[in-house]
Amino acid sequence: MSRVVRFERWGGPDVLRVVDVPARRPGPDEVQVTVRASGVTAGESAAREGALAELYPRAFPASTGSEFAGVVTDVGARVRRFTVGDEVLGWSPDQGGHADVVVVPEGSLVTKPAAVSWEVAGALYVAGVTAWTCVESTGVRDGDVVLVVGAASDVGTLAVQLARLCGAGVVGVAEEVHHEWLHAHGADAVAPADAGALARAVHGRAGRVDVVLDTTGADVEHLAEALGVSAQRCVATLPLEADLEFGQGAPSRGEVLTELVELVATGRLHVPIAGSFPLDAVVEAFATAERPHRQGRIVLLP
Repeated sequence: MSRVVRFERWGGPDVLRVVDVPARRPGPDEVQVTVRASGVTAGESAAREGALAELYPRAFPASTGSEFAGVVTDVGARVRRFTVGDEVLGWSPDQGGHADVVVVPEGSLVTKPAAVSWEVAGALYVAGVTAWTCVESTGVRDGDVVLVVGAASDVGTLAVQLARLCGAGVVGVAEEVHHEWLHAHGADAVAPADAGALARAVHGRAGRVDVVLDTTGADVEHLAEALGVSAQRCVATLPLEADLEFGQGAPSRGEVLTELVELVATGRLHVPIAGSFPLDAVVEAFATAERPHRQGRIVLLP
């Protein structure tokens, strides 16, 4: 048997249950992984509440968990990249990562470097690939000035760092409690405000803005207009993040995830972890993630 998190109606964290289901052997192109860590994401909360039901229909009982890391315990006959005992991280196409064991396609996994902790590996896929996609799609390059709105969010913290790795200057919009973290990572910081006031504050700090990345769902077009940023260099992360979790996602996400985890392993990318919970405390884990908490990811440890 395997233990998985499921829910049978829309609602808050209290609808989540850990249930026993029959264990499944991997198919020819699949890999079985014993999960060591799995991140809790904002998209999963929105999906559980029914907010994404029209875009990404789901049948009950539904499972949760888009990302995970663990140890390979069985492989299908055609699998060539992994063997039993390998440490891996990746994603669950059917959102089944909040479990003690998952079975996923071989292409949903990459190798976990020994230098990367289980908590970080299990919480890297969604926020990491989303942030990378936003930086790449807006063409961030050396000398740019990038404004990251929601710079202390799961995606924002990584977008700040990835933009800096491209050689860009970064101004992060975040509450003052997070300004020290932004300064420590080479970014300037301003407090949240309406589009006009924010534009004035940012211009006063940076002189200009070339790229806007928004992780909050704000009126990014109005802000871009106030800052004089072209639509081609302005992106809202929430639709990209949702599609990555529940839709098709980026076709090269395995390559991107490999690049990201190497950046983590070599100390060039930092993934803050705010707290970890056992699988049986999944309700508490989601409740913590959905209310104000210290910067960083919430992770389940089966």
